[in-house]
Amino acid sequence: MIYWTFSSFTNSPPLKIAQTLERFFSILEIEEFEKFKIPKRQLEWLASRMLVKRLVHQLAISDSPLSLRSVTVQKEITGVPYVVMEGMGRVGLLSLSHSHEGVLTAFSQEGEARFGVDLEFIEPRSLQLFLDYFTATEIAWLSTLNEKEKDLCSNIVWSSKEAFLKAIERGLSLDTRKINIHPCDVSYLSKGWTEINFEVDGMVTGEWQLLASSHQGYVMTICLQRARELKRVVLQDLFSFDE
Repeated sequence: MIYWTFSSFTNSPPLKIAQTLERFFSILEIEEFEKFKIPKRQLEWLASRMLVKRLVHQLAISDSPLSLRSVTVQKEITGVPYVVMEGMGRVGLLSLSHSHEGVLTAFSQEGEARFGVDLEFIEPRSLQLFLDYFTATEIAWLSTLNEKEKDLCSNIVWSSKEAFLKAIERGLSLDTRKINIHPCDVSYLSKGWTEINFEVDGMVTGEWQLLASSHQGYVMTICLQRARELKRVVLQDLFSFDE
């Protein structure tokens, strides 16, 4: 099972950063936080880590009582994040994305599961992005849409590519134009996950399923193996938490 959750911290109450760090974060995490000097980046880091801690805590995967401080997010040299739990070491698989005060994360206790998530705020995308990262057929499709539809669909295309690349742990080392996202019916996106058809190097891959949804002004995508199940975990206000 792959568990996912989304949170927007736009309307969160004023955050007492020092108290939050002291209560829920380890010394190593606080040192990492202090490397960020721009308040926006600090809040993104804090919100994304807090969401992962809350999600793992909610799943209660430890036999003993679990504190948020005992759940940490670390990164591979490649930048791929993973969860470490005190007394258990590295646990499961994690994917994480944030954009414009929104955070999306997915976690599975099954270490062999492979998946990737991406979150994009719906906004106009530049022609240069299209030319550098989109296929000719994607650009042709987008050119037939009105401005509102183009903003939504261009973010679906970009986010879908990102989610797939995270799932295969390649990042932008793979030319994104090798991934071709097919036109989709956007009318269902606000109602829940909608499957997005795509091909890689001109071939449809049966192993992977690509899902997209629109929510609160964002596009969310997740790429996962078809054999895997997906379940949402609803968390209350991100920073209001009592252990």
